Amino acid sequence: MNKFKYLSIAALLLIISACTPSQQAKLEPSSSQANTVDTTNVEPVSKAVNGKVNRKGWEVSVTGVKYAGQKIQGKYSTYEAAEVWTVVSVTVKNTSGKRQREDNAWFSLPFSKLVDSKGNKYDSKETEYKYDVQLLSKPFSPGEARSVDFLFDTPKGIKADKFLIKDEKFESLPFKL
Repeated sequence: MNKFKYLSIAALLLIISACTPSQQAKLEPSSSQANTVDTTNVEPVSKAVNGKVNRKGWEVSVTGVKYAGQKIQGKYSTYEAAEVWTVVSVTVKNTSGKRQREDNAWFSLPFSKLVDSKGNKYDSKETEYKYDVQLLSKPFSPGEARSVDFLFDTPKGIKADKFLIKDEKFESLPFKL
């Protein structure tokens, strides 16, 4: 299990290291400007999002869902969907009272899935980190929280129903959206 975590973390670090960070997220002018959404301020949906699990010194919570356009300008990159982006915002918090690394946690976020109201499953296509990516290789301090947006390339008009993460046994843990 830990080998999969290290492999997924290494893959994420390689992807991020290839990106050129910018000081400020700006919308890129294009012919599809109407479909462009800035994810630096993803708002929670109007209905309550059920989903906070506090286990073994870690709290994982789904903080919002947004149905975005075909193009999203994030902090580090521009993302373009084949159809449209459904964005799920997640926050991870160290509740242990001591420094700890996410790669030793009971959950694995890189294999997250979105399930729509018809039961269709979608893999996360992109991940937008809402914190300084230099922290990826550093442990969480006590009480520290970091947020991430998971981007799912979905058909227009779907209704997000569940967000699935994997636990330490690699079993799916559903968060009701």
